[in-house]
Amino acid sequence: MRIRNARRGAALVEGAVVFGVLLLFVLATLDLGLAVFRSHLITEAARHGARQAIVRGALADALGTWGPETIGPLAGNDSHPLAQAIQPYLAGFDLDTVVILAEWIDGGTERGMRVRVTVSAPYRPFGPVLPAGGLALRASSTTIITH
Repeated sequence: MRIRNARRGAALVEGAVVFGVLLLFVLATLDLGLAVFRSHLITEAARHGARQAIVRGALADALGTWGPETIGPLAGNDSHPLAQAIQPYLAGFDLDTVVILAEWIDGGTERGMRVRVTVSAPYRPFGPVLPAGGLALRASSTTIITH
C-alpha cells in the first residue's frame, strides 16, 4: 500500500514540473507573438510615413512640401504632420518612446528622388524568455518621390 501512495506523490511532482514547462512555453509563444505583432505595426507605420513624405515633394502645392532637410528625430506624440500621420498605426505603443526620422537620401524633393522614413520603439517583454532589457524594434521604408 505504501508503494502506491509514494507513486501518487511522484505523479503529482511530475505533473507540476510538466505543467510549469508547458506554461513557460505558452507564455514565451505569446510574448514572441506580441513582439512580432509590434514589429509589424512599426513596419506599417514606417511605410505609411514614407507614403506621406513622397506625396509632399517639390510638386505638391496643396499638401505643402517636406524636406530636403531631415525631419526628426520626432517623438510619436509630436505635433509635426508626419508624426500625426503615423500615430494611428502605433496603437498600443507609448508614444513618448517612439522615434520617427525622415531623410531625403538624394538631397532634394524632386520627382524620382528617394525619401527614407525610420520608426523605432522599444519592446519590453512580459516573460522571462526574451532578453530582460527588451528589444529595440526598428523599421525603415525607402520610397521614390512621386509628386
